[in-house]
Amino acid sequence: MQPHPHGDGDGDKSVCVIPIVGIGGLGKTTLAKLVFNDKRMNQIFQLKMWVCVSDDFDIRKIIIKIINSATASFSTSSSAPSSGLAHQENMNNLDIVQLVSRLRQKLYGQKFLVVLDDVWNEDRAKWLELKDLIKVGASGSKIMVTTRSQSIASMMGDVPSYVLESLSLEDCLSLFLKWAFKEGDEKKYPNLVEIGKEIVKKCQGVPLAVRTLGSSLFTNFDI
Repeated sequence: MQPHPHGDGDGDKSVCVIPIVGIGGLGKTTLAKLVFNDKRMNQIFQLKMWVCVSDDFDIRKIIIKIINSATASFSTSSSAPSSGLAHQENMNNLDIVQLVSRLRQKLYGQKFLVVLDDVWNEDRAKWLELKDLIKVGASGSKIMVTTRSQSIASMMGDVPSYVLESLSLEDCLSLFLKWAFKEGDEKKYPNLVEIGKEIVKKCQGVPLAVRTLGSSLFTNFDI
């Protein structure tokens, strides 16, 4: 696999960054969860970690989230019974040097999958700093990033972005009917289905909008 032309250019191949890109409501996080929770991932990766980033790309906070998620992942995969969260500790009093040491202890030599969900950070220096801290895993480790921005995806990614497309009108209508009616009821109300088609057109292929509107109209038969 060739390095992404907009990657950091350091030639490191121990960790591959895979971006998922799309506008809000297309299902980036849902897709990432499907991959993350797939049982086959447990056979490939020794550690799986999920970090919600949003617009606060605070490296200290992200490190703490990764450590806690790694602890939960290790406890869950262990043969000994564990709640996963039982061994997490309060790390707010640790300085950044101590946190980095803990992070490297967790990740060093492990083949891991980490999801950075909903990234808004456009500061390349911050990203390279974080990547440098977490690329101590075994070869084949993966970082999956979800973002609305193609420029952020290009900055972070080592491979071409997986770009989510809008749903077709046919798929949107199918999804709308699933959420707006009990199964089979749509056949009893063809006039409401016609109205639903017009509603769906305005959703412009965004499944979250379709589902939300369909849910709000569930069992409402008033034209």
